Amino acid sequence: MKTRNLKQLGWVLALCLLLPAAAHAGNETPKYSIATISVANSTVNLIPSTAGSGNVRGIKCIFPSNAGGASVKILFTVDGGAASSFIIDPTDLERESSGAGKFLSGWIPMDIEFLANIQVQLNNTLLGTAPILCFASWGLN
Repeated sequence: MKTRNLKQLGWVLALCLLLPAAAHAGNETPKYSIATISVANSTVNLIPSTAGSGNVRGIKCIFPSNAGGASVKILFTVDGGAASSFIIDPTDLERESSGAGKFLSGWIPMDIEFLANIQVQLNNTLLGTAPILCFASWGLN
């Protein structure tokens, strides 16, 4: 009786470990996008409006050493819904110890799943102006 219960428990545990893997398709076509925002009160596409399903894995931004308080807002529009956003402020970031002393966000994990379309934009309205370089790691199924 105990052996049978242990076997059933083993199958349940195995299934629980496999479910998260099934949620994220392994046959995603990887993509990498780059955009720079440097004009005051503007918006640029980091990931242009794209049809299909997939996942945004992460975002990374690099600010110049003389960013002067300039921040960037990252706007996400997922499956045609309302845009959501967050602001990256360089004063909260790590700074290069050598070279130009740029501010680095490092890769910010996102794991944003989309089923029909995605658009990711950079915006600096009322956030100051500096040439801010951002990257996105994402993929389509």
